[in-house]
Amino acid sequence: MRRLTLAVVLVLAGCSSGGGNDSAGFTAVDLTATPEALAAHGDVLVIGTRPADHPEVVLRAADGTLTNARLTPATPYGREAHWYGISSDGATITGVGGERGGAHGNVRWSAWTGDTRQIVEKPQGFSTFGGYGAGELIGPVRTKQGPLIIGTWQSAKAGLDIAVWTYAADTWSRQPSGGTVLESSPELLRFPLAVTPDGDGALVVGWQIASGAVSAAVWRFDGTTWTTATLPDGDAALAARCWDGTCHVVGRSKGKLAWWTGPGWKKLTTPDVPVSDDQPLTAPVPLHGTPTLFVDHGGVRLVSEKDERPADGPSGEVVAVEKAGDGVFVVAGGRLWRAG
Repeated sequence: MRRLTLAVVLVLAGCSSGGGNDSAGFTAVDLTATPEALAAHGDVLVIGTRPADHPEVVLRAADGTLTNARLTPATPYGREAHWYGISSDGATITGVGGERGGAHGNVRWSAWTGDTRQIVEKPQGFSTFGGYGAGELIGPVRTKQGPLIIGTWQSAKAGLDIAVWTYAADTWSRQPSGGTVLESSPELLRFPLAVTPDGDGALVVGWQIASGAVSAAVWRFDGTTWTTATLPDGDAALAARCWDGTCHVVGRSKGKLAWWTGPGWKKLTTPDVPVSDDQPLTAPVPLHGTPTLFVDHGGVRLVSEKDERPADGPSGEVVAVEKAGDGVFVVAGGRLWRAG
C-alpha cells in the first residue's frame, strides 16, 4: 500500500471551489500489462502488473527508465496471482498476491519478498493464510521491526478479528489477536480495509459495529502496542497515508466523502463529494506540497484547498496512487499516469 499538512485535495463533480478551471496535466507511462499495485522503493516506483495470466513487477527509475525485476514464483497460484499489495522500506520489497481457485473459489494467497533484482515467492503452509477460520488479506506494510501482513481471521468470540502476520526465516506467522484492540466480540465487530506505514509502525483503517452503531475506526501500531480510535462522524475509513507526522484518512460519512487528520483525529470540512457504499478510495498524496485526493467522479478530478480541477489524461476508476521521488503516479482506467 495502502498524509500531510492541512491542505486538502478533493475530487468534485463539475463544481469549482473558487480556484481556476485549468486542468492538471498528466503523462501516460506506457506499460505492456495492466498495473494493479504501486509502491515507492526509494526513488524507484515499483509497479505490480499482470499480463493475461501471470504477475510481473516493473521498476521505473527516477529518469523514467523501465525495467523488469526477476519474479520467481514457487506455487501454481503464485504463477497466476494478481497483486493485492506491495510495500517497501527502500531496501526490501514485500508483496501479497492472490488468485481464486479450489472447490469454493476462495483466494489462494502468495507472499513475495526481494529487491529490485529479484522478487521470490516464499511458499507457506496452507493453514498460514487459508483453511478453517481464514478471512482475507488486506496487504503488506513495512515497519521498523520488519514487514507485517494485515488481514482478518476467525475470532474466538464473534465474527473476525483483525489479524497480523510477522515474518522471520522465510515464514509468516499469525500473531494472537485475543486480549488486544484487534479482537472482535459480540458487542464490537471490527472490519479492517487498508493499511499504511506510520512512523516506526503502521496504521490500519476500516469500520466497526458497536451495539448496532456503525462508525469509522483506526488501529495504530507504534512498533510495540496496538491502540484504537473511533473517527468522528464517519461510517467507514477506506484509505490512509502518513507523512511529516500527520496521517490523512479518507472514507465515507452518510454517503459523502469524509477526511480526517491525526493523531488527534479531526474531521476536516470538505465539499459534498458522493461516495457510494461500494466505491473504493485511494490514499491522499502530497502533490506540489498539497495533500491531494484523486477520485473518479465524472472523470478523474483533484481538488486542493486552493482550487479544484480535472486531471487531464486519466479516466476510469482510480485503483492506486503513489509518490516516488519527486513524481506522483496514478493508476486509473487500467493505465499508469505521472502527474506533470
